[in-house]
Amino acid sequence: MDITREIAHWKDLNENGGSDPAWSDGVNMNLTRNHIIYDKRQITELCGKYGIPFPDEMYLPAPPEVDNYYMAHLRDKKRVEFGCPERITTKKNKYDTEQLSLF
Repeated sequence: MDITREIAHWKDLNENGGSDPAWSDGVNMNLTRNHIIYDKRQITELCGKYGIPFPDEMYLPAPPEVDNYYMAHLRDKKRVEFGCPERITTKKNKYDTEQLSLF
């Protein structure tokens, strides 16, 4: 469980896109977001079970859910054509790192 690494991965997908030939950047970003949420649930359970304080990472907000058709760029024509080209959006997603999280 590495929430910080997952957040960095989400940000990288948002800015630079990925290379997964079968899925859009938005789908991969939402999958990464789900990993973060799952990790936080696991940490919450473990901390509660063993009576230990939450690590600082727990207070980082989870990135927002994004449009599944989001693509960071349209350079890789094969990836664009594989998806649903008429629905693709390239509007960058905002992630407010200053927003406190309640898990």
